[in-house]
Amino acid sequence: MGKFNIEKYLDSLPDDVDKIDVSFNNLNYLPDLSRFKSLNKLYCNGNYLKSLPILPENLVELYCSNNKLTSLPVLPEKIGWIYCYRNQLTSLPVLPEKLEKLYCEHNALTSLPILPENLKVLSCYYNVLMSLPVLPEKLEILDCSLNKLMSLPILPENLKTLYCHNNKLTSLPDLNEQLNILLCANNPIYDIIRGDNFYITKKKIKIWNNFRYLYYCLRYRKRFLGIMEPIIKKRYHPSYLYDLKEEDNLDEKLGEW
Repeated sequence: MGKFNIEKYLDSLPDDVDKIDVSFNNLNYLPDLSRFKSLNKLYCNGNYLKSLPILPENLVELYCSNNKLTSLPVLPEKIGWIYCYRNQLTSLPVLPEKLEKLYCEHNALTSLPILPENLKVLSCYYNVLMSLPVLPEKLEILDCSLNKLMSLPILPENLKTLYCHNNKLTSLPDLNEQLNILLCANNPIYDIIRGDNFYITKKKIKIWNNFRYLYYCLRYRKRFLGIMEPIIKKRYHPSYLYDLKEEDNLDEKLGEW
């Protein structure tokens, strides 16, 4: 079999083609795709691509995993699925509002952009993430394992599956009623819930979080009072009255005092 000629292959396609699959062809570049106005699915997995061309505006699904991509181009507004795992991505572009599935695991991501409200699946394991953005309410599956996370944001009510093992989590947010799969091994928090059934785990996490909340309320209340004490003493010292002028309204000043 001869070497795959990407230019020749694309030239042979009609302008109104809705799917292009050039996966596993040892490609190191993709030509311009702008003439394919109806293209909604692009498969270019398993090549040696370091970048992608401008993506057609009607693209709905992008499969570009197992390449050498260091960045992604601007994403079309209609895109709903992105599979960009096993690349060399250090960041992601702005994510379109219609995005429902994002698979960006096995990259070098240090942070994620704002997550769109329609996102249902987020797989971002095996990166170098130290935090996650606010999670959208429609999110059902989250795999953020094998990162450097020390905490998680509030979990959406619709979340059913959570994989967060192999991080640095010292706590977990409250676990919602819908959640039925949880894997959090190899975290400091795991020592507290090891061996518990799911019901006990949920209950224990909630109690733990209530104690943490109470602790920080008391701790920062004491700190706040410590800062305010000298200000209060100065403001309400009797010498304040000595500084009143003859024309000052005594009743009004005492009311402020």
